[in-house]
Amino acid sequence: MVALDRSVRMISLQFSFGNPKLVPDSVMHLPHETPEERQERKSEIPGQLVIEPTMGCSLARIVDEIEASGYEMCDAAYKPRISQSRQNRGRKTYHMVRFLFVHHEYAEVSDFFRGERDKIRQDLDHICQEAMWRVRVFRNPFFHNGEMIEGQCFLSINFEVRQPFLEPNGQPIRMWQKDEQGRKIGNAPLPIKPAYILRGDSEIHLETA
Repeated sequence: MVALDRSVRMISLQFSFGNPKLVPDSVMHLPHETPEERQERKSEIPGQLVIEPTMGCSLARIVDEIEASGYEMCDAAYKPRISQSRQNRGRKTYHMVRFLFVHHEYAEVSDFFRGERDKIRQDLDHICQEAMWRVRVFRNPFFHNGEMIEGQCFLSINFEVRQPFLEPNGQPIRMWQKDEQGRKIGNAPLPIKPAYILRGDSEIHLETA
């Protein structure tokens, strides 16, 4: 868990999509990542992993709670990225969408973004409500004008392996419940449910759903 106090200057909610049709139109669309940009990204100082990759997480509360903890959405962007992950099953591109929240003491919002923010906020809420995700969280050093600021950090909350709750026809996605030996339980598959809830009520942590 990570306490959301003044030392956490920024929080990034970063989603990885395999399907570009799931990327909201409201966010700024940036050019495809170049090999040079990927190399620079991979060479950045690695952060501290504070929440291990965890499957089946609900995001239903996280945005409201981050905002209630004193953070304001200041930017949102989409960028196709070069993928070399085995999990992407041969795809050369994945679709990164990042929403940036800044502690209210430091928040600076352009007039353009302020005018688009309500729609972007609705789209973010839709992303969070319609699926559960694998979550991992990093605490990163915070830099300003190229210099690391002591006593401040930047949280990167990463969401991958999207599991939607509904089929395209609107029916719940169902799965068989299984016992410890992998044998089916019950008379029929049940709608999928998250195992955990990602919370942001004064600290970033997971709780059992």
